[in-house]
Amino acid sequence: MNGKNEKPFPKPPPAEPLPLEIWLDQTDRSEVGREPFFRGRDAEFNVFRKAAGSLHDGRTGGGTMVFQGAPGAGKSALMAECMESVRCHSTPEAPWVAVAMNPGSLRYPDRVVREMVDAANAESARLREQASGGISRVLGDLLERGRQMLREIPDRDISVGGVSWSGREREVSASGVFSHAAPLLKKFHIVVCVDEAQNTPVADMTRDALDCLHRDPGGIPLVAAFFGLSDTQSVLRQCGLSRFASGRVVTLDRLPAGDAASAIRSVFDAYGFTGTPADRKMWVNELAELSQGWPQHVNSVAVAACEIIRANGGRLDSGHLDEAMAVAEEYKREYYAGRLAAGSSRAWVYRGLALAAEERGGELSYDRIESLTEEVRGKTGEPMDDFLTSALHAGLLAPSRDIPDHYKIPIPSFGDYLRALPVDCPSRT
Repeated sequence: MNGKNEKPFPKPPPAEPLPLEIWLDQTDRSEVGREPFFRGRDAEFNVFRKAAGSLHDGRTGGGTMVFQGAPGAGKSALMAECMESVRCHSTPEAPWVAVAMNPGSLRYPDRVVREMVDAANAESARLREQASGGISRVLGDLLERGRQMLREIPDRDISVGGVSWSGREREVSASGVFSHAAPLLKKFHIVVCVDEAQNTPVADMTRDALDCLHRDPGGIPLVAAFFGLSDTQSVLRQCGLSRFASGRVVTLDRLPAGDAASAIRSVFDAYGFTGTPADRKMWVNELAELSQGWPQHVNSVAVAACEIIRANGGRLDSGHLDEAMAVAEEYKREYYAGRLAAGSSRAWVYRGLALAAEERGGELSYDRIESLTEEVRGKTGEPMDDFLTSALHAGLLAPSRDIPDHYKIPIPSFGDYLRALPVDCPSRT
């Protein structure tokens, strides 16, 4: 930071938009990296900013964040923004490192530390390219020595807990590994970001590694952020993370209408589409309303609109809006069909849940879902918790924000889609 009153970790500047043809071809958002038209999520980003700011002020331990939500809620996009904010904040005098970590790595404390060291090495190299002088060279030399020290860990006398080192079983504790690496990483501030965190393996060594990340990092200045589907907090609880600081667990929901409109408007501006102010406003507002603020839909309706606009010379006019809306609706239906296919049960089961939710104000209790699915689960032998996990991971259900053990369909138009399915509950006779 250049001044004591400067707000640390502001949102980074928008990513550079890709050429239109390339952007339209990227149908899988997970392959895009930072999304060029990311908008909104100010409240969610502020949770990250406060946690990183606390680390900046020297406070470690207990600052772990969880960002969870249904598929398509924008978790990976938010993670990319957080990581870019860290990168923008890093300087040779005060280096910061954002580490993108696979949840499978959390089962092995040595792998967690090695990935932090590798990321710190990469950041040190980037800083050396930006600035000449002793500071960046010192950081580079320190981390090169760190690689050698980490290779020596299997030969050190550290005990408790079993893990494989270099093809042989050793007794090594997570706290020992973290403490051993602390002298190598103490000059860095590290933000560990775990994507798809609902897949964190529940195992003893995972608990030890997560305890170090969350509570006692052994002298390494770090904070951890987990990004995952709607049951991520529940999975982390099974791994021993039961206490989170107030406000550090965030459920991503729909964007406000203004943010959805801003994202679509930025697409039109980036690609230089022309049209009268009235026509531009009509296109933006209609598409934003169709998206219902769901990040996945904001992307798909923008893609649908751009395809139609490109085919008509890059001009926004009211005569082609209906065509764009029809294409966008089809993209939404394709998305819902994919979500439905990802569930563990038949379509009529989810239609029944959607009808029941509509009758009860949009939300169903755990007990009600258990009762409604009892017969079909009895035939398949699927436990209730497995059914619920499948529904959460498919985005067919999402936890209620307000009532524990209650669930809702995350997007209103998804509920409409399920209720309109031409399927009926099989006869019980």
